[in-house]
Amino acid sequence: MANLTEDEVRDLAGKTLDFKNSDIAKSGVGQITTFNQLGFIGVCHKPDGWYLPNNYEDVAVILETKASNIDINNNKCIEELIKNCNIVLEKYKKVVGILYNYNDVIVLKNNEKIESVNELQNKEFYLSLYNQNKIDKQQIYNLTKKINDCLHVEFGIKNLYHRMIFTACALVAKRYGATLMNGMDYYTFQASIYSTLAKSLGDSKKQNQKLDLLLEVFAEIKMNNNENQSAIDNFIQWVSEISNCINSDYWNGEDVMGIFFNEFNRYKKKSDSGQIFTPEHITSFMYRLIHVHKEDKILDAACGSGGFLVKAMSKMIKESGGIKSDRAKTIKSTQLFGIEFDREIFALACANMLIHKDGKTNLEQLDSREEKAAKWIKSKNISKVLMNPPFETKYGCLKIVKNVLDNVPQHTMCAFILPDKKLEKDKSNGKKIIKNHQLQKIIKLPEKTFSEGVTTSIFIFEAGIPQNDKEIFCCYLEDDGLETVKNQGRQDIKNKWQAIENKWIDIIDKQNGHNTIQWIKPNEHLSYQMPEKEFEIFEEDFAKTMMDYLMFDQKINVKEFSENLINKVMYDSSVAVIENTINISITNGDKNEKIKINKWSDFSLKELGFTIQLAKGDLKAQKQEEGNIPLVSSGKINNGICKYIATTDKSEIFKAGTITVDMFGKAFYQQKDFYAVAHGRVNMLTKEKPYNRFVGMFIAKSIEIVAQKFEFSDMCNSTVLSKIKIKLPKTKEGEPDFEYMEQYIQNIEAKAKNNLNNLKLCTI
Repeated sequence: MANLTEDEVRDLAGKTLDFKNSDIAKSGVGQITTFNQLGFIGVCHKPDGWYLPNNYEDVAVILETKASNIDINNNKCIEELIKNCNIVLEKYKKVVGILYNYNDVIVLKNNEKIESVNELQNKEFYLSLYNQNKIDKQQIYNLTKKINDCLHVEFGIKNLYHRMIFTACALVAKRYGATLMNGMDYYTFQASIYSTLAKSLGDSKKQNQKLDLLLEVFAEIKMNNNENQSAIDNFIQWVSEISNCINSDYWNGEDVMGIFFNEFNRYKKKSDSGQIFTPEHITSFMYRLIHVHKEDKILDAACGSGGFLVKAMSKMIKESGGIKSDRAKTIKSTQLFGIEFDREIFALACANMLIHKDGKTNLEQLDSREEKAAKWIKSKNISKVLMNPPFETKYGCLKIVKNVLDNVPQHTMCAFILPDKKLEKDKSNGKKIIKNHQLQKIIKLPEKTFSEGVTTSIFIFEAGIPQNDKEIFCCYLEDDGLETVKNQGRQDIKNKWQAIENKWIDIIDKQNGHNTIQWIKPNEHLSYQMPEKEFEIFEEDFAKTMMDYLMFDQKINVKEFSENLINKVMYDSSVAVIENTINISITNGDKNEKIKINKWSDFSLKELGFTIQLAKGDLKAQKQEEGNIPLVSSGKINNGICKYIATTDKSEIFKAGTITVDMFGKAFYQQKDFYAVAHGRVNMLTKEKPYNRFVGMFIAKSIEIVAQKFEFSDMCNSTVLSKIKIKLPKTKEGEPDFEYMEQYIQNIEAKAKNNLNNLKLCTI
C-alpha cells in the first residue's frame, strides 16, 4: 500500500477502534476538537482520537496518529502522547495511550509502555487492559475436587467421564441462563439443564447435527442416588461459583476449563480409550511454537476435550481485539476444527466449546485414521495443526499423524506431542511420514509432563515437503517450573512458566543459545538423543544389592523391618546399651567409594555367552494358583518375584542361574527355577553353563547401571539388550576376570551379613 497521510491513518484508526459517541462516553477522532471542548477547561491542545467515559472511574483512551512513513519509535512522538495522557489523567485514574502510524502500534498504560499485539485493536481490547480479574486457581482446584467427590459418592456416578460431562453440561446450562437454585429436586434440576442445552443448541445444530450427541450422552447419565437434597444444593452452588469465573467478559475462561478438565482427569484410571489430556501450559507453548495467528484455521484431529482448540480460540480472539470484536465471531464459527473418535469425549469437547458460546465450531465424531476423516480434513483448508494423538500403536498413533499430514495443504506447520521414541519404534510408519513430510524440530518435554509415566517430545513437521537428508533441530526443555502439589497435580505455583516459555520460544526460533541443542541426521535418529552417562559404579551399589538379596533370602519384610528399626533406634532408650556393638560400615566410613574402572573393559552379552529369551504363553500373576515356584515380573524388590505359584503348563520354566532384566533395566540373578510373566516385560539372560551366584550378581549390577536410563516409553527389550555393552573387570589377557568378581561379591556379602545381624539386634 502507498504511504498514508496522518488524516488517512486517523480515519482508519477511528473505524478500527470504533470511536463513536454514545450514552456512556464521548468518543471520536478529528483534528479540530480541543480538550477544552471535551471538558478539560482551558486546555487548547487537540488529541487525534479519544474515548472519554462519563464515569471517571472507567478507562479512558487517547489516540495519537502519525503518517505511515513516520517512525513512531522515537522520544518526540511518545512524549507528545504522554502530554495528552497527562491531561486526561487529571480526571481519570485509568488511561490508555495509543500511538499509531498504520504499520506499528505503541501502547501506554498510565504512561508506562506495555507489551501489546502488533496490530491496532477494537477499543474493547484496550479497555480490558485494566481489568485485574484473576481467577483463583486454588478455588477451582478445590471446587473441582468437591464436585467430583459429590457426584461419585453422593450421586453414585461411577464413570469418571459421565461425572465430567454432567458437570460440563451444567456449566453450559448456566452459561445460557438456566435456572438452577437451591431447593430444586433432582428431576427439576436435570430437566432445567436438558431444556437449556436443547434450546442453546438450536441454531448450532443447523451447521453440525453431531451436537445432538451431547444431549444423548447427558440423558444417558444415571444416578444411583438422586434424593440427597443437600448434595444437589451443594453441586448447584459449586457449579455456579465456577461459572462466575467463566462468564466474565474479560476472562475468556480457557484457563478455568483447562484447570477444570485436567483436575478432573487426575481421578481417571488408566484409560481404555487412550486419552491423555494435554497440560494447559503446554497448549500455550505449542501455539507459539508454530506461530499461530488470528487468521489461521486450526485442526486438532484427536481433540479430546478441546484443550488445543479453546487455547487457540482464546489467543486468536485476544489478538483480534477481544471477545466483543466482530472477528471473534468469525474465529469461533469458521477457524476451529476438531475430530474426536470416542463418543463420550466428543460430547465433552462439544460442551467445552459451548461453554465459550461456540456451538458452531466444526467438531466431528470420526476415526482420524480413516478415509472419511481424510476427506473432511482436506476440505477445510487447514493452516496449522496442534495435536496430542493417543500414544499407543493399537489406537493408530502414527496412522493418525500420517493421515493428517497427507491431507492438509502443502507447507502447513503441524505440531504433535508423541512419545520420545515413537517415530523410531514404529519404523514403517515413521519412514512413510518423513518420505513426504519434513520433520524440522523436536522439543523434548520435561520428564514429568505427563503423570502416566510416558516421556514425550513435541515434533514439528512441515507438511508436503520431503525430509530427504535435511537435519533436524532438537533441544530439551528440562524444567517447566511446575511443582507437585499434594492431591492437586503439578501446578505453576511460583509463576515461573511464562518466563520459561518466553526463553524457550526465543531459543527455538533462533535455533541457538542452549547447551541441549542437537542437530540429528534423519537416517540415524528421529528423537532427541539423551547424552550417554559415563559408566560409574560404587561399592555402595553392590552393598545395597547384597543387602536387598539377603533380606529377600531370609524372607524379611523390608517395609516392616525398616519401620521397626527406625522406631527402635529413634525412640527406644534400650538401644544405647548395645550402641557400641553396632558397626554398620559396608563401605569405608561415610564415603561412598567410587570403584576404579580403568582396568575394566566392555563386553557384550553375547560375548559373555548369554542368550536373550522372553516368556511364552499368557501367564498372569493374578490368575495363577499359589505354590512354591517364583514368578518373576517387573519390580525393584524381592528379587523381582511378584508371587509364588504352582506348576503350570501355560508357560515354560526357566532354570536357576538366569539373570532377569525387566523393561526398566532392573536386573536380578535368579537362584531357583522360575516362571516369568508374559507380554515381554522381563528379559531372561540364559546360559548353557550358568555363572555362579557371585559372578551372576556382579554382572547383573553392571547391566543395571548401563540400563538404568530406560523407562516406560523407551523400555529395555531384547533388541536393546543385544546391542548394549557392559563394563567388567578384565584379566591381563583381556578376558572377564570372573575370579575377581566372585571374591569381590563374597567380601560384600560377608560385610552385609554382619551389618544385617547388627541391625536385627536393634529391633529385638
